[in-house]
Amino acid sequence: MLLAGLNLMKLSAIFITHWHPDHYLGLPGLVYTMNFEGRQKPLSVYIPEVEKLGNLIKLGHPSRNFEIVPEDVPVEGSEIKTLLETDSFKVVSIPVEHNVPAVAYGLIEKDEIGIDKEKARKIGLPAQGVIYREIKEKGKAIFQDREIKLEDVSLIKKGKKVVYSGDTKICENLIKLARDADLLIQDCTYFDLEDADKYMHASFKDVVEMVREANVKEVVLTHISRRYKNPKELKKQIQDLSNFKIAEDFMRITI
Repeated sequence: MLLAGLNLMKLSAIFITHWHPDHYLGLPGLVYTMNFEGRQKPLSVYIPEVEKLGNLIKLGHPSRNFEIVPEDVPVEGSEIKTLLETDSFKVVSIPVEHNVPAVAYGLIEKDEIGIDKEKARKIGLPAQGVIYREIKEKGKAIFQDREIKLEDVSLIKKGKKVVYSGDTKICENLIKLARDADLLIQDCTYFDLEDADKYMHASFKDVVEMVREANVKEVVLTHISRRYKNPKELKKQIQDLSNFKIAEDFMRITI
């Protein structure tokens, strides 16, 4: 995060998919770095089997000036669960199928409602004014003895949806969460194993089939086994799939 130019102290919540070391062992160092730099604001940590979190945070000789807020994430069932919600987005989870309890996460931006100035002009509204604020806040307003409703002049910008699979074989819950996603960051441990699901990970073939079924717009393949040592060979395999990318350190994507 430091090398990427991101501010650790601005973090308010961390979401961990499961208790395999490559997915959580960075947390103690992160927490103690925050403490060293004077953090006082609480930090929420969302994780399955949350009772294990205390032991992790107690590693070494801990001394913290801020609170860690543990948040349990369900690992059973088929419900998409809302974990965190703000005015502009929500973070959701759903259980997936790995060899330990695990979840996938979704970051779902809320639709943004704006004013369509062309619609407003056609019904005789002024180019600007407080009436627009009233329409957005109350859903309607009176203009020249006429009731103008929000839907008469609104322009809806559809919110974006980003899904992170975590480690999992392809399963119905993942497909449900990934449906119509703008970006899917997907476990693709194996490119060439036909029976990858018995290792509770996804293969390239499985991912391609799921993406088509779920109507995912863009995919970044990650968590790729070290057996594949040549990134150029992997890129050749996806060259005919314009919406697929291989993950790289510090990759930035605009959706």
